[in-house]
Amino acid sequence: MTGPTLIPRKAIFGNPTRLEPLISPDGRRIAFIAPKDDVLNIWVAPVVDPKNAKCITNDTKRGIRQYHWTHNNKIVYSQDKNGDEDWQIYLVNIETAEERNLTPFDGTTTFPVKFSPTRPNEMLIMMNKRDPTVFDLYHVDLATAELELIETNTGKFNDWHCTDDLKAHFTVQEQPDGGKILFRKNKNTGKWDPCVTWDFSDAVSEFHSLNSDGTKAYMLDCKGRDNKALVEIDLMSEDKVAFRLLAESPNTADIKDLVKDPKTGSPIAFSAEYTTTKWYDLDAAYKKDFEYLEEKFVGEISVGSQSLDNTKWIITQSTASGIQYHIYDRETTSTTFLFHSHDELLQYTLNNMHPVVIKSRDGQDLVSYLTIPDHLEDTERSGRPIQPIPLVLRVHGGPWWRDSFGFNQDHQWLSNRGFAVLSVNFRGSTGFGKTFVELGNRQWSKNMHTDLIDAVEWAVTEGIAIREKVVIYGGSYGGYAALAGLTFTPDVFCCGVDIVGPSSLVTLVETIPPYWSSIYQQFILRIGGDPKTEEGRKFLLECSPLTHVDKIKKPLLIGQGANDPRVKQAESDQIVEAMVARNIPVGYVLYPDEGHGLARPPNRISFNAIIEKFLTNHLGGRREPYGDDFEGSTAQILEGKEDLQD
Repeated sequence: MTGPTLIPRKAIFGNPTRLEPLISPDGRRIAFIAPKDDVLNIWVAPVVDPKNAKCITNDTKRGIRQYHWTHNNKIVYSQDKNGDEDWQIYLVNIETAEERNLTPFDGTTTFPVKFSPTRPNEMLIMMNKRDPTVFDLYHVDLATAELELIETNTGKFNDWHCTDDLKAHFTVQEQPDGGKILFRKNKNTGKWDPCVTWDFSDAVSEFHSLNSDGTKAYMLDCKGRDNKALVEIDLMSEDKVAFRLLAESPNTADIKDLVKDPKTGSPIAFSAEYTTTKWYDLDAAYKKDFEYLEEKFVGEISVGSQSLDNTKWIITQSTASGIQYHIYDRETTSTTFLFHSHDELLQYTLNNMHPVVIKSRDGQDLVSYLTIPDHLEDTERSGRPIQPIPLVLRVHGGPWWRDSFGFNQDHQWLSNRGFAVLSVNFRGSTGFGKTFVELGNRQWSKNMHTDLIDAVEWAVTEGIAIREKVVIYGGSYGGYAALAGLTFTPDVFCCGVDIVGPSSLVTLVETIPPYWSSIYQQFILRIGGDPKTEEGRKFLLECSPLTHVDKIKKPLLIGQGANDPRVKQAESDQIVEAMVARNIPVGYVLYPDEGHGLARPPNRISFNAIIEKFLTNHLGGRREPYGDDFEGSTAQILEGKEDLQD
């Protein structure tokens, strides 16, 4: 059977056409990210004429991916250097394109905290300039770029929650037992008083936000329940904190996102995602809006941004075949199409994604997503091929994250090449309640991994996968899972692809970024051991693929960014060195201008070209020749060059 047209890697992994539109607070303009000279930059256009956009930034290296509108109609964006995640914040005048670095400090990391409609020429940021292990809170004058330290972080607090008056009211502190305490600032003493205590099992709870005047606060809280629910705190009394349950998820998933009134800060709707996402209104005045949107659009929808008067929303619509953006006018209950994220993909046939729920060996429900080549689908069994085909088990990172339904570049790329692609929310994944997260505690290489093995067995039993042709592939924790797959279960997979995955849990923990210190205890309790103790070190070594490197007998490909601050280059270097010393073949590609993942399109495209060659060597499938896919790439093939040549 002839397959569909081979989709070029550049169409999938090159720069998107346009993405991440945000509407200005006054509702008159939209900003979005799009290429300028093949590098992602910020563009601004009138809402009534989105095609009449002008570029207001001039990044020539990594591209811009994070930005915000200020309430005085300027843009701030974040950028690091070669993937080091030392984020600096830049302010841009949208009329003149004049740009200013607000935080020109090397070796520091900065994040925006608060923009205020009542104080439009100011903002708050948090920065670890004074102490690299914690983030202090700073006030920024957007007219003069003057910085003022307003909260010194003396308690290893890990975030700041502020109101429109640009004052901090709440912060969170991790405890030695892995729990955490929500602190509220006392108006009279200026001290931080304990307000809410979460034990370790409830530590997935999170403080979400305050309303604009600071009279109410909102949490996604699982205290006394398994799933995160929306809880309101009445702040009118200093002496007594009153809690009120606003909403619970109607299914077995956590509340995922909130939409809030831009002026008051009060929540108006929430979403919950089990296999797919569903929206629920909290305010009857918005019932017709969400009914209209869910009837209008198929796939996953979200509210990307809102005008300050709340009459215009940017709607993101994600389906297996791509991402589209729309402007929703609440006054007329109508939508206007803005643009598609990847215009070049519109000419190709993309494959459907199928949500499936797989039972683990101990009865856990593993929400998963399967994509197969549509032309191979059995007409009598939806989402199943006519006969078994090679399978790519794609493992998400985190691991405290989740896979979701919608457009997925890896699923489209690999299914177009003739593979089935399966993404599994193994235990420890977030979004399915605190019990499911807790089931992943101390389970790296153990039950978290057997969930993946159970998913492979399911795919074989269902007639989806050829048992001898299953590859394990992933980045970050997914890269660890690939290494674990080839060391702890060396006979299950025919090969593995590891992207920025840790090979030793000891060196991973010992080299985390200094500003992770505020979450260190929870991190080691979830993984299962503290390398500072003999017992913890022994446990981590037992769960480390590097310890079991001699068991590897299937082909392995590793990709690494040299500037990765989370999973250092040494994680890949040490397992490659161990394999080479034992004469175990390995492919190793290093990118000197990348960090935790590959941001620059030439690097993404080149490494995926190498992956494709690797997979056809060991799995079969279709392949696009290298062509000019290494043009502009910094790829250094340090091991296995002969096997990876075109």
